[in-house]
Amino acid sequence: MKLRTRLHLVVTGLTIVWVIVLVASEVQLTRSRIREDILSANQVAIQLFGRLVNVYGLIGGTRAVTEFLTQLGHVRSNDIVLAYPGGPVLYHSPPATYKAGEYAPAWFAHLVAPKIPRYVFPLPSGLELIVQAAPSRGILDGWDAITRLLVIAAVMLLIVNGLAFWVVERAVAPVVIEQRLDEERRLIAHELHDEFGQSVTAIRSLAQAIVGQSTQPPMQEAARLISDEAARLYDAMHGLIPRLAPAALDTVGFADALEGLVRDLQRRHPAVMLTLRHELAANPGPGVSLAAYRVVQEGLVNALRHANASHIDIELRTERRRLTVTVTDDGVGLPEDWSRPGHYGLRGLIERVGQLGGKLTLRNCGSRGTLLAAEIPLNGLPRVSA
Repeated sequence: MKLRTRLHLVVTGLTIVWVIVLVASEVQLTRSRIREDILSANQVAIQLFGRLVNVYGLIGGTRAVTEFLTQLGHVRSNDIVLAYPGGPVLYHSPPATYKAGEYAPAWFAHLVAPKIPRYVFPLPSGLELIVQAAPSRGILDGWDAITRLLVIAAVMLLIVNGLAFWVVERAVAPVVIEQRLDEERRLIAHELHDEFGQSVTAIRSLAQAIVGQSTQPPMQEAARLISDEAARLYDAMHGLIPRLAPAALDTVGFADALEGLVRDLQRRHPAVMLTLRHELAANPGPGVSLAAYRVVQEGLVNALRHANASHIDIELRTERRRLTVTVTDDGVGLPEDWSRPGHYGLRGLIERVGQLGGKLTLRNCGSRGTLLAAEIPLNGLPRVSA
């Protein structure tokens, strides 16, 4: 699974969890609010209807009670019925005009509605005044609030994922490009070793066969030149392959790969003293290892080619969850125009180290020599940049 996909799944999962928590909280709040409304309405019903209905019943009879209820109209959170026990209904309170005709789903009403109490007030005339809690409007308000919350959450999910996609694309694009370049380098290195190396070896073998079989001195001399040039090309190719893809990092490990790099360069440049010191607390990880290897490699190659140095010192140490890499030499130092455009190796190193949250420094050491240093966090995570 790609990194971008994993990050989007994480963002989506966190957003969904956040929405679930908010919905659960809103459901609990709606349940508490409806219970409070019912309790308040029941208190009003007990106090108001229990007394006034008796008064109206004693003074004016059934007609007075009916007129009182008709003038009262709808009472929020209560249904009022006037009827004979088991007989016809003389009065039923009108339905609510608030959000008339709208109802929350039955499952939601069942989820949030508490047990609905029912009160019966007997009248002297034999009638019964029945007051029952009717929380449908409160339930509908809660359902509408949750619906709005879900709509807002859906919009937020789209916005957050869009922002996350944009940020992730900006953050990981350089890393992805660098990974693709590394893969291309590996493929090129394999092609050089397998195809080009075999062809150069075959050319050299044919040239040596001509030298052994030909009786013409000019032909022999030309064949020797071809063989020598093929040998130099083969050596140059083997020196180029490690720069393209340090295969040792995948096989022998980071420390051994560094020692192999220094040992190989020391063999090819015996006049220059190379020293390597490393104090690695743990395996830095593939990204950090490759970046540190490239820093050492670039520092060594530049010092050997351009600095006319007699001694090059390489040091790696781990401290405070950071890997510090330094390459110092006693050469001629940096030219005045060293920072001009065109130094692709150094520019690539700066970008590679920067994407890991580190910093690369290149400067002269006093009157003679050069220092190349890098500090890389051991977490090796890409840094998000604006």
